[in-house]
Amino acid sequence: MQKKIIALAIAGLASTAAFAQTNVTIYGIADASVSATTRLGSTNGQTQFNVNSGTLSTSRIGFKGVEDLGNGLKALFVLEYGLGIDGSNPIGYSTTSSAVARQQFVGLTGGFGTAVAGHLQTTGLDFTVAASALGGSSALGAANVGIGGLQASSATHLVSALYGGRQSNALAYISPSFGGVTVAYNHARVTEAAGTTGTTDAHGDLLSASYANGPITAGAIYTKVTLDGANNNVKEWGLRAGYDFSVVKLQAAYQRAKSEALTLGADSMWVVSATVPVGAKVGLIAEYAHTGVKSTAAEDNVAAATVAATYSLSKRTTAYAGVVAKRVQNDTNRNTITGTGANPYAADTNTFAVGLRHSF
Repeated sequence: MQKKIIALAIAGLASTAAFAQTNVTIYGIADASVSATTRLGSTNGQTQFNVNSGTLSTSRIGFKGVEDLGNGLKALFVLEYGLGIDGSNPIGYSTTSSAVARQQFVGLTGGFGTAVAGHLQTTGLDFTVAASALGGSSALGAANVGIGGLQASSATHLVSALYGGRQSNALAYISPSFGGVTVAYNHARVTEAAGTTGTTDAHGDLLSASYANGPITAGAIYTKVTLDGANNNVKEWGLRAGYDFSVVKLQAAYQRAKSEALTLGADSMWVVSATVPVGAKVGLIAEYAHTGVKSTAAEDNVAAATVAATYSLSKRTTAYAGVVAKRVQNDTNRNTITGTGANPYAADTNTFAVGLRHSF
């Protein structure tokens, strides 16, 4: 969200519109792919074919605007919604989806920084997207595929996007850049019922610092979810770094989560990523990620590896192809190391996808 807001503010500064006039821009991404997924544990070796929306980048449509209020102060807004272009629903991922809005907010920006309120893309999601070349792809990103392979019993552990990728009833402050360093603070009201329930509302706080200067990128984040007064808080932190050597861009990230309510270990995830440009139009990407849940008695580890290629047909249109291998080890379904169990490869998959992304 920080990058989008800063870009929005710059666009407002460069505008030649009259004072107090709101400049509205329509933008978005249309991304569709065809994929084939082979389930290695299937007794008949079945391969499933799909037509998908949002493989390289989530399909979306958005509206953003800036109004010059004078004295360096500007009002801004963003209304952005997910698109499921592989179906008949014009907006949203499905007819039953409640996560139609990706972000909706209004705020002020100026020399002091940017402050917004609404349904926000958190600085936790910004950290995840910036951590690897495919951090914004739920289908091809190795870290995202690994997290998606966890058991349902592990779904409450916050090794995903550092306290949720998006949060409602939220506030955010993003500082100006100081020599490439930007600081962001988010606060979200998880519940808003204290007045009727007599119970303290749950809330989340996220604090991050990002650095981008020349070939170097880096970031650190700390989050705390305060659920109640019974030591059920969840704390999470993450570090990321990247360096662009021109011939290859390397990125890596590590994050760790711990619930005060659990006496077992912490959950963790790490990812490494390499991007190699081939000429002006081709990019080759390789990623590997490992996610481990130690906060439950049952072992639950997922490893994922991705090899992908992109080809720029134009500045706005990109063709892509990728192969993702997911390997799962948990006490419920199988154990890859020993090969024991009724179906030792039940959760393992290989997926190939080819698609086209157009941004506007």
